[in-house]
Amino acid sequence: MKSKANVYLASPVFYEISQNPMVSPDLQKKIEELFNELREIAEVTISPTRFPSEKELIETVQNNTIDFIGCHISHPITSFITQIPSVKGIATSTMGFNHIHMEPGVLVTHTPSVLDKTVADFTMALILSTLRNIVPLHNGLWAGNWIPGTKWDLDDQMNHSLDNMVVGIIGMGEIGREVVKRLIPWNVQILYFDLKRDEILENQVPNLYYESNIETIFAQSDVISLHIPLNAHTKGYVNAALLKKMKPQALLVNTARGGVVNFEDLLQLLERNEIAIHLAFDVYEPEPISPEILDRFHKISKQHPELRFVFIPHNASSDANTRAKMSIMMLSDLILLAKSQNLQDLAPIHLIPPQKDLLQKNAIPPSKIRNYRIFQWWE
Repeated sequence: MKSKANVYLASPVFYEISQNPMVSPDLQKKIEELFNELREIAEVTISPTRFPSEKELIETVQNNTIDFIGCHISHPITSFITQIPSVKGIATSTMGFNHIHMEPGVLVTHTPSVLDKTVADFTMALILSTLRNIVPLHNGLWAGNWIPGTKWDLDDQMNHSLDNMVVGIIGMGEIGREVVKRLIPWNVQILYFDLKRDEILENQVPNLYYESNIETIFAQSDVISLHIPLNAHTKGYVNAALLKKMKPQALLVNTARGGVVNFEDLLQLLERNEIAIHLAFDVYEPEPISPEILDRFHKISKQHPELRFVFIPHNASSDANTRAKMSIMMLSDLILLAKSQNLQDLAPIHLIPPQKDLLQKNAIPPSKIRNYRIFQWWE
């Protein structure tokens, strides 16, 4: 008979979100119920701080013989952690999972189809606030710079409407599709690039066109919004070659992952005046954004005040109920993992795409499935 599971939550936030007054009462109650169930079926260790160091993570996992870890993007689950023999599964309260080392034999779950609408809303907010220059206009008024001599005749603060623009969507996953839905009322042409064409969506959305050549999208779009995952293939994907294709005064929006943009290429092109584009970023590489990178952007902005940079500290999914639902999904997966006795028990969990085949009958040879550590635990 397998032993009782040891579960480690790398942050107290997964419970603390239930105490947030902005979270709806039904979600607060659900989180409390899940925490109570998890404590009943497993030995639960909770980090006293929201951002434990890698050393603290390793020591806690080793010293408590942790079977399953609950984390989010601010908790790098490195190979030093996943190689600890007791670790059988990682549940992350995020849709992306690039912060987790993919260790053979370790299951990984995430939270898909939860934050797509929230991030899409935030993406639209970034696009509109940058095009209409909302942040500098607010800051100017707030600083007392709106004086009788200016009235509404602010020639240096002219901005652009989204109407009649060409919008490029890079990555037509859950979030990309939600952004497209929000663009429908606007009179825009939408070009998109993805590994797979979505002809069903094209038939539903007027002015939506698939473009197999990503360079064409970068060359023709007035606004480009990134919605691709960060992995070995997409790291630094938006590089000098693509950035040079962009129109002067075009807008690049990134609510995906900072690493999909080659920041050094971007900074050097801006510093050398080889491109003149606006930026609206919610994600960076590294995070938090380094003082050195921020200082370079400050200098570029001072030299080119006509360029608009709207930088937000990774906040696109920060809708209170969305964060609560992400915690609920993660806690539910941890409970299922801790209670599981066979492969069928895992059917409801949210495995990451590379591992989804594990739950499909006859999709993976039995010998390969048994390489997952959880099988040894069941036996």
